Amino acid sequence: MSEIKLICFDLDDTLISQNSWHKLGNALGVSDEEDRRWYVEYQAGNISYDRWNEIMLEHYLRHSDATRGGVTKALTSVSYVDGARDSVAYLKAQGYKLVLISGSIDIVVNHVAHDLGFDLWKANNTFIFDDNDRFASIRSSGNDTIAKAMHLESFCKMLGIAMTECACIGDGANDIEMFKRTGHGITFRGSPIEKDAWKVIDSLKDIPTVFP
Repeated sequence: MSEIKLICFDLDDTLISQNSWHKLGNALGVSDEEDRRWYVEYQAGNISYDRWNEIMLEHYLRHSDATRGGVTKALTSVSYVDGARDSVAYLKAQGYKLVLISGSIDIVVNHVAHDLGFDLWKANNTFIFDDNDRFASIRSSGNDTIAKAMHLESFCKMLGIAMTECACIGDGANDIEMFKRTGHGITFRGSPIEKDAWKVIDSLKDIPTVFP
């Protein structure tokens, strides 16, 4: 498929089987009920993305494990979905440039990118720690949907690749803008963004059928 030169992967529920934010919240004392309530309030437009981050941070900071070590431990014990490592290796062997762009946290995105051998990566949220390695703040690029598309556009400009020469593999609403701009969105059967996708696959094991 010569028109595709760069392939972008999402992280949570695409390459790894967990939601990073949910996993971190559980490790730092956030209940499932609280986690769901904040998400619903954000989706309903009752709180902004920045306020959502502020609320989470307030809860995180109360926990004794809100340290660089505690946060890193919680975020880097990842479980990959079936076919994740093989599909990345296959695409690299086929000569595609690979980028990982996620609305998640820099610590886990960096870990997975290096473990799987991505060429480039970008997380929408960077965790800041103070001089005592206590968790201090979250630096965000803003709304995930817009930010992810902007990150991809920046990588394309850097590499001299048109957005339409990219394919994006993801499963969530924050991938829709990338799907629209590239015209080559790939998602999984049963995902809520099937109607926005160029291709629908059962799992990452099907990647060789899309990029033979």
